[in-house]
Amino acid sequence: MAFRLNFEDLKLRAPNGKVKLTIEYDGTNYQGWQRQGSGIPSIQGSIESALFELFKKQIHLMGAGRTDSGVHAENQVAHFIAPKDVRGYNFVHLFQALIPPDITIKKAELVPAHFHAQRSALSKTYTYRIWNEPLPSALRARRSLWLRKPLDIDRLNRACLKILGTHDFKCFRSEGSAVNTTVRTINTAKFMKKGDYIEFEINGNGFLKQMVRNIVGTFLQIEMGLRAEDSIEGLLNSKERMQAGPSVQPQGLYLTHVNYPAELDNLAIPL
Repeated sequence: MAFRLNFEDLKLRAPNGKVKLTIEYDGTNYQGWQRQGSGIPSIQGSIESALFELFKKQIHLMGAGRTDSGVHAENQVAHFIAPKDVRGYNFVHLFQALIPPDITIKKAELVPAHFHAQRSALSKTYTYRIWNEPLPSALRARRSLWLRKPLDIDRLNRACLKILGTHDFKCFRSEGSAVNTTVRTINTAKFMKKGDYIEFEINGNGFLKQMVRNIVGTFLQIEMGLRAEDSIEGLLNSKERMQAGPSVQPQGLYLTHVNYPAELDNLAIPL
């Protein structure tokens, strides 16, 4: 049986507790996750506004990853330090009266004070969805990329093998963010037919700005015959963004899962 701490055990360095949120959102109407200037819609800003309504105090929300403008999430994770005892708050229902309908709080939990939505994460999984049919779909236009030409999944997956493991992914990093290193580890990467879509699923210990969209754009160049299958190793070694393919549109990208150590998951207390 998993060992679970009680509320008193969770209070170290967070006297009223630390709250972990699991969030789903359609990013179409937002300029990304990160709070920006006044009047610029963001996921973080919308939830922080709801927290202000609940607690009448400015509260900082820390997310596991900064999704870009137009990018969606099925299971984004964020945390905040509670300004008061939050036991008895039904956040899952309270938030829905205070946030737009294209954002949903799926789960709220009390977690240990040392939990950090970003730093505690072991890996993240992103999914890029492609509507690969002769005609576009009006109902899917905001949540997938339409490609008319049938895709060769086997060919795409041969390219995926070249990015597995630990590499310097500088060639797939778009400008606009400062990082200490561009070295990342990719655990899995594959294309698959899933329902009505072809999906590219990738899991790694971290991702650079627009890295997933740039990888997909490069792989699609291989599929279209614009780049050789064996060009990925040389591309990685070049560390030159201009050598890689274009960034595909954001509407097909989803943050689908953030993975944390089992001991942290076991210590969470549902609210």
